[in-house]
Amino acid sequence: MRELVTAFRPGPDSEKPEDLLGHACTLVRLCGRDSAVAAVFLALVLVGTATRLAAGAPGGTALALLPVLAGSFAISAGYAVRSRRTLLAVLAEVRGRTGSPVDPGVPWTPFGSAVALDERIRDVELRRLLSAAHRCGELSWQAVAWAAATSVLFLFWTLAAAMAGG
Repeated sequence: MRELVTAFRPGPDSEKPEDLLGHACTLVRLCGRDSAVAAVFLALVLVGTATRLAAGAPGGTALALLPVLAGSFAISAGYAVRSRRTLLAVLAEVRGRTGSPVDPGVPWTPFGSAVALDERIRDVELRRLLSAAHRCGELSWQAVAWAAATSVLFLFWTLAAAMAGG
């Protein structure tokens, strides 16, 4: 079951930067887990479809359903890729703007600088990270939903192939 991570709007003195970063990291972990689940579903559908097609032509009805299956597969894979690319792009932008490591285990002060990151800039960047983590979470959840739909379509496609005598 998917864990629920609620959105929140930090105000002055209500959230520490560590809490913001912790929420973003939790969302990123959920994104990774969702993407892995989608990848497993899609891999099973891909192997099953390839195996069925290798056994011979499945018949007219099954061939007519194959583009629907392929489209659903492509949508799910697209959401998973977009989730990952969005996250990497935002992390690169934050690092480029601040020069600071983005890993939560690393201090915000870069090694080459003795000056800490300004609190206002840090908070803006953390909010951007959190916003991107929410977006990636939504994209990866869509990938799982479409992968599940693809799995159901695969079952219908397999039944259509079996009923067509293939």
